[in-house]
Amino acid sequence: MNRLRRAVPTIILCAVVWALNGCAGGAPGPTTTSGATPAAPATTLRPASVPTAATTSGPRPLTTVRITDIQITSAAGSYIADAKGYFEQEGIRAEFIPVAGADQVPAVVSGTADVTGTAINAFLFNAFARGVPLKIVADHGANLPNASAGGVAIRKDLVDSGAYRGPADFRGWRVASGTPGSAADIALDRFLRQGGLTLKDVELVVMPFPDQIPALANRALEAAYYQEPFTTIAVERGIAVRGPIGYDVYPNQQIGVVLFGEQLVGDRDLGLRYLRAYTRGVRDYVKGIMERDPALFDELVPILIERTTVKERSLFERAIPSGLKADPIPNVQSIRDDQEWYLEQGLISQRVNLDEVLDLSLIEEVLRQLGPAR
Repeated sequence: MNRLRRAVPTIILCAVVWALNGCAGGAPGPTTTSGATPAAPATTLRPASVPTAATTSGPRPLTTVRITDIQITSAAGSYIADAKGYFEQEGIRAEFIPVAGADQVPAVVSGTADVTGTAINAFLFNAFARGVPLKIVADHGANLPNASAGGVAIRKDLVDSGAYRGPADFRGWRVASGTPGSAADIALDRFLRQGGLTLKDVELVVMPFPDQIPALANRALEAAYYQEPFTTIAVERGIAVRGPIGYDVYPNQQIGVVLFGEQLVGDRDLGLRYLRAYTRGVRDYVKGIMERDPALFDELVPILIERTTVKERSLFERAIPSGLKADPIPNVQSIRDDQEWYLEQGLISQRVNLDEVLDLSLIEEVLRQLGPAR
């Protein structure tokens, strides 16, 4: 039945917007666990004692680099690089520009921002087809082992009653998706195909992540391709049962990428400095949050609580983390495969020559300078 509808009215819930793929175009503005208005992202640079991998002759004036900010944990690399002084050590003053998820790419195209971490979705491919002067330069989120913020969630009563035994039972179900035309839809489609179904066999309900918990509780949905920490919240409240996470459905799917605008594309030295700092921040995240090094976890969680919409330490302790790569080279084959899926679904108008929009030479040079992740 290939039905797609937008759930209205939405049910406003004071909860957390974690969003990986919520970083996709059309995502709503962030909400927090406390329900308070999030503080403006901090741009104060803190000194750090760790020296940069590239030595310089004396201090240099700081160059401002403007980064789009939607307060998500997959942006941890830039938040940590700012908070721990890695950007400053590279001669960069990071300025975080608050935007809506749908406005990230337009902000870089217009020159309002210089860099963004955005989702691999139909909107991005259509933007590339229009010739936007942007380059994919690094990883900004992927489905990794034990680090996939997205995954399938099924209403608990359906599991308890035996109405759900596997993906074949999704036929005719109302299944929530945070954003249409997103990487999550591809993973959901792969899950359904394990049971002989496709997205055409379910009623895909576009609904903001915070609204999905009450919708599941009120039986307005049967399932969702959900995002952390909402999945953990729903499971702990006895509303949903966790199904396979993103890695189990689509291993190593590239969810998000770092995009450079014209300033960083045209200034290789600045681009390298930015990615050196970013990679150091990502490596801290991998060690502290994904691998749970106790001391680094304690150091990083307050940074992420300040910078993201996840305002409770306990959620970082309990939820499955977003997946970032310590050596942040994106999975190009996944990007190619997903472009083909969007073409087949009629969500993009033409095939983009990815060789023209990818520039991995910068991150490859950075990794030669820093050495491989330990």
